[in-house]
Amino acid sequence: MTGSSAKRNCLLSGPCWLVLLLHVLCTTASAQQRYYKADQQITFKWRYGYSEFPFPAESTVAQEDAQRGTFGWYDGALWSQAYKWNDSTILHGVQLLFRGGSPYAREVMCTSDLVPYQAAGAPVSFLMPFQYTIGSEEELAFSLRIKGSTEETIVCKLHPKAVTTFTGGLFKVSFITLKVSSPEGPKPLVTVTGMMHIRAYPQLINYGNRLSIIFSSVTHHMDVESSLVLGSVFKNMAEVDPYQLADNIKLSSDSITAAWQRHDTRLRQWRQTTAQRAASLLQKGRVEVACQGPVQPRDKGELRVMAYSGNPVKDFQYGPPSSQMKEMAQAVTTVLGRHFSLFRYQHHYLPWKMDKPAELDSTQLPYLQQWLEAAGAAADTVLLDLQLSPIVKLYKQYSQMGQLPLPAAGIPGVEWDKIKQGYLTTLIYAKKICPALRIVQMPYELDNITNTAVHADAHYQFFKCLYEAVASFNALQRKGDQLLIAGLGSNNPTSRRDFIKGFLQRYSMDTSSNKHLDFITWHTYLFPGNYPAQIKGVADSLQRFQQRYHLEKSIPVIVDEMGLAEPSTIEDLSDLQGAMKKEAAMACFTTALQDYYEKEPGTFFPISGAGWHFALLTYGKQNVLSTYAKGLVLRSKLGDEKLPVHTTPVDAEGWGLHAVATKERNKLSVLLFSASPSIFYEQAAPLNYSDIDLIIKDLPASFRNTKLKITQWYSSPGDEGYKQILSQEKYQTLPLTRGADRYEKDFSPGEVKRLNEIKTQTTYVQSGKENLTLSAAIDAYGMRLIQIEPVQGK
Repeated sequence: MTGSSAKRNCLLSGPCWLVLLLHVLCTTASAQQRYYKADQQITFKWRYGYSEFPFPAESTVAQEDAQRGTFGWYDGALWSQAYKWNDSTILHGVQLLFRGGSPYAREVMCTSDLVPYQAAGAPVSFLMPFQYTIGSEEELAFSLRIKGSTEETIVCKLHPKAVTTFTGGLFKVSFITLKVSSPEGPKPLVTVTGMMHIRAYPQLINYGNRLSIIFSSVTHHMDVESSLVLGSVFKNMAEVDPYQLADNIKLSSDSITAAWQRHDTRLRQWRQTTAQRAASLLQKGRVEVACQGPVQPRDKGELRVMAYSGNPVKDFQYGPPSSQMKEMAQAVTTVLGRHFSLFRYQHHYLPWKMDKPAELDSTQLPYLQQWLEAAGAAADTVLLDLQLSPIVKLYKQYSQMGQLPLPAAGIPGVEWDKIKQGYLTTLIYAKKICPALRIVQMPYELDNITNTAVHADAHYQFFKCLYEAVASFNALQRKGDQLLIAGLGSNNPTSRRDFIKGFLQRYSMDTSSNKHLDFITWHTYLFPGNYPAQIKGVADSLQRFQQRYHLEKSIPVIVDEMGLAEPSTIEDLSDLQGAMKKEAAMACFTTALQDYYEKEPGTFFPISGAGWHFALLTYGKQNVLSTYAKGLVLRSKLGDEKLPVHTTPVDAEGWGLHAVATKERNKLSVLLFSASPSIFYEQAAPLNYSDIDLIIKDLPASFRNTKLKITQWYSSPGDEGYKQILSQEKYQTLPLTRGADRYEKDFSPGEVKRLNEIKTQTTYVQSGKENLTLSAAIDAYGMRLIQIEPVQGK
């Protein structure tokens, strides 16, 4: 053995080896940064009593808070959103909302790991993944507040950059970019994925406890929505050094800068394009009605309405049931002079006891009973949608938002058999309360959760529970009392083709003798980026799916919600005048969508009367008519046979001037309105048409060479009388989309009379041999009905 070999053996033996090992461990420990999870728990703020997010109802404090309209913190899994991490791993974070029109999810709170006492006196670092998207704005701004032994708040403004750091007095936060993407197309969108590194200093840390990290946004309108998705609900992402990860990825500063410059260019182009879209439609209006053209039946979709569970609306579901539920419906049907043809009621909480599904939950029955009685009294047919929100909550948590398959028996604790029994228990009760109940609908919008195959399987199992329960129910009923089944329950068909296809495929493969599907249901909402004519061709797509899966007959579609999407409109909904303008616009857009559906082959039943959801039918304790309800009333005056109409200007997407014309034995009716992009786009001017030529061609014989009576009804949110009333301080509310607080306003008798008015005007003209030309005007969100009748015996 050489001397050098002996020396090496000595170093690797006995005490020498231990000294070396300790040296290596100490060196490694000092070189490695210790990171704690910043997102050990994530919650979001929402109003207590909101139907979709159950909270501990046994808590007296929670009940009291619900009745006061207090906001509280909810489990982030219920509001989680999937996003791709830099290596395409799917994470689920909680979204901080920036869009206008709602106070909800304006705060997200992340609670950190416990900071051990052993760390006392030293700064502590926390990690949290994030993904932000900047839409039609220059940068993303929000506040960041950290609470420990004390608290501090700073304002952060982000745009793509390798590392963006903000330093407060007690903490420092760095947003480390790991991935930047910008989709193809005209929308100004840039998405940044990365890791947030928060370093808190000793003066802020309560050692032996946790930090609360609270993000808050500001309500404002965006043509293209920005977003910030925070943390990881299901997966620990604090085990990797983000700086080392960024070094490994080697994302170049040039590529980040290029993505930001593309966004800047697209934003300028977007603003120019949206302004030009409206400008190109600001021409003289012209409407031509062909009296001798082929007629088609007009579907009275305005007589179909819907409501969410609540007291009286979805935003609020606690306290003694309000008689206003029935009174709101009566206020509208009284003006209509008829019942609604369909009333869809959507109940969110669970009517049965979760652990004893053969028994009803007495705490839920007052609301279910009150709404079913209101629906039955106001409509010929009632549709009941049971959303099963507490069960869906458990499904989201167990499946990690549809990423994990369920056991064959179903969700542990609320297995499929229990859900079937609960359905049956509820349907027996509901039918006794409401004999007009004819249709029952499965939970909808489960397509919002994810698009995985295992989630599609679970979604179909929810449908199977329903049809098996209905089969058992129908076996006990006379034929005339049996229930029909509505399945699917998706969002816009144009964006959910794969989900629709997957549902129909599973239905075709289902071998149960009880399977049954009378209707499918979907939404048709408008929001920035789509357009009024979006459903053109949807009937052909559905027919191809049905043929592909060998379904025997064409399945009718109930369009269960339609109009303007939630808070994506440009109006300030904390102002009742702004809310009324939005609802007037919704009346116009819903009428346009109804018209496009009527032109599609197939069988569609749009619920275009809306209701107590995104469009309110009434305001205040006195149930005054909203501008949406007034649009419903004007539409109801149209006849049953539609005449061909040609309008200009209107573009290929359906923006512009619209009209619906009908004929009856001695009456011609024309409804004028516009689909103005100004409700969605900040740069778009309102489409006000002050000089429209209305040309009635080929007059019926009884309308020629005679005196004609012209009656006009006009509804507009621009009415000065409305403005004077609704702009008063006492009528301002939280900017709630569904407007729970708006029902509590107390109008004076004079205000009630003024707000309920629909302006009318009657004139007389002498007709010629063939055609009649009239002048008319509408503003961007107004609606004008013109009825023409020959004056008998004159």
